[in-house]
Amino acid sequence: MVNGYTIFFIAVLLVSADKIITYMNIKAVERNFPKINPIQIEKNPLAKFFFQKAGLIWGSILYGIFSVGTFIFALYLFYFPAKIYSPTNAWGISLYVMMIAYSFVIMNNLYFLLRYNKLL
Repeated sequence: MVNGYTIFFIAVLLVSADKIITYMNIKAVERNFPKINPIQIEKNPLAKFFFQKAGLIWGSILYGIFSVGTFIFALYLFYFPAKIYSPTNAWGISLYVMMIAYSFVIMNNLYFLLRYNKLL
């Protein structure tokens, strides 16, 4: 059984990892490719909006808060179909699906971090 504190902690942990690696990517582009606008490497238009309006650090913090809310909302969306298949462990199944999805996001960011730092 998964409780709410565990879900919130995992959401904050995954979102923080994503935002920190995104920040590191932008800084790597800023350092290694000075002719490129570093904000333009961000593919997410909502994240780009936050960066342009609030700056890189505050934009990351504000978008991180928004992303935790989005994570929890998506968790609820996965909860209801999971409840059909496993009523006793629906939260665990939906959290598992979200952790897999966010793991792909983090791995993609790590790949680009290595690329922008010219390690690949």
